[in-house]
Amino acid sequence: MGTRVPSTPNGAPARARTVATFYGAVGIVGFFWHATTQNTNDVWRLDPDQGWPLLLGTPLVGAALGVLVVQIFRALEGRMRWLPELHAEFRAIFGRPRMTELLLLAATSSLAEEILFRGAMLDVWGLWPSSVVFALLHIPPRRDLWPWTASSLLLGVGFGELTLATGNLGAAVAAHFVINLLNLRYITRNAPRPPLRGPVRPAAAG
Repeated sequence: MGTRVPSTPNGAPARARTVATFYGAVGIVGFFWHATTQNTNDVWRLDPDQGWPLLLGTPLVGAALGVLVVQIFRALEGRMRWLPELHAEFRAIFGRPRMTELLLLAATSSLAEEILFRGAMLDVWGLWPSSVVFALLHIPPRRDLWPWTASSLLLGVGFGELTLATGNLGAAVAAHFVINLLNLRYITRNAPRPPLRGPVRPAAAG
C-alpha cells in the first residue's frame, strides 16, 4: 500500500485540535474514575504525603528515560521495516503541523493517557491489565504495523513501573510527553528512512 499524501496540508491544525479535544475527554474520564474509586481528587500522587522535592524531581527522570527510548527506536528504524512504514502512515495523517500544534498534541495525549491508565486504571486493575488496555488503544488498521502495539505494551508496563516506583505520575507523564513530542516532530519533519538491506554481492564473472 502506498503512502497517503494529505490532500489538505492546511488541515493539520484542525486535526490537532480534534485529537486534543479527544484526549481532553480521556483525561476527564480518568480523573473522575480515579475520584470515584479512590475517594480522592489527587490523581497525581499514589502517596498523598509526597513532598514537592520528589514531585519536582521525578519528571526529570522521566524526561531522560523518554529521550533514551526515542534514541533506541531511532537506531532501530533502519533495521525494522514496520518503523519506516508507521512513520509514513503518521506523516500522511498529520502533515506538517506547527510546533505549537505538536506541543498541544504531545501534552494532551501524554497527560490524558497517564491520568487514565496510570492514575486511575493502574490502581483498580493492576499493572498488566492496564498496560494491555493501553496497548489495545494503539492498534493500527494494518496488521503489518502491529509491532507498534507490542511496543506500546512494553512502554505501558514501563510507565506503570515508573509510577509505582516514584509514587506519582510525574515521571510517566514526562517520559510519555518527550517520546510523543520528539517522535511527532521527527515524523512530520523528515521522510521515512528506508530499511537497511544486506550487502550487495558482486555478480559472478561470466
